[in-house]
Amino acid sequence: MTILRAMTYALEGCTENYLTETGHLICDQRPDLVFLQHLKPGQLQIIGEAAAMEPGACANQTGFLSRYPLKAERPFSLEGGGQCLQADLDLFGKRIHLFNVQLACDPGLRARQVAGLFGANVLSNQLPCAVLAAGDFSLPLLGAGQWLLRRKLTLAQFAGGQTNYPASFPLWARDRFYLRGPIKSLAGQVITTPASKKIARHLPVVVSFELTDTREYLKINKIQEKQMRPAVG
Repeated sequence: MTILRAMTYALEGCTENYLTETGHLICDQRPDLVFLQHLKPGQLQIIGEAAAMEPGACANQTGFLSRYPLKAERPFSLEGGGQCLQADLDLFGKRIHLFNVQLACDPGLRARQVAGLFGANVLSNQLPCAVLAAGDFSLPLLGAGQWLLRRKLTLAQFAGGQTNYPASFPLWARDRFYLRGPIKSLAGQVITTPASKKIARHLPVVVSFELTDTREYLKINKIQEKQMRPAVG
């Protein structure tokens, strides 16, 4: 069984005074992988140092922290300032395609940004391995790309409340994980500590995932011991 514990955290409204505290909050949750959005220049390195995690690529306002090496990190720009930072993670022989997403609040623009995500160069159906997309998908209004997301991907579900925005009084599940392929969500939670409520306008979301085995095994009949002969080398 291969388990990945991941966090998505939109740092909208986070000031320089809270960067170290943000890293400590992340460290306390012990994630293997963190998707960060609404970053400002230089913040990823400060947070990574406080969290004792390795900073990955940072493109515009999105970035990764990881306890495992990331490969093929590359940004993809969406219409109207939307962002998607892509990377690959090899975990105990299993590959995961990662997509760190930040979309606009405007419903019409967000619908076009979601459509852009499913272009041939981003979240295409040809990806053979597990897909894990996370980030600030904005308010979960009907339409505005939600139907396409639900049709193409699986929303990570977990017990308990999933609302995380605004941090002071959560009403909407703005930050989410979406899956496809040999991966499933096991458990998760929205972090509602006093520190998380003051750091940013969003609360962080942590989910544990299991990567399933896609190999096919050949079933053979039981070999009788009396039919076996010693081989001399």
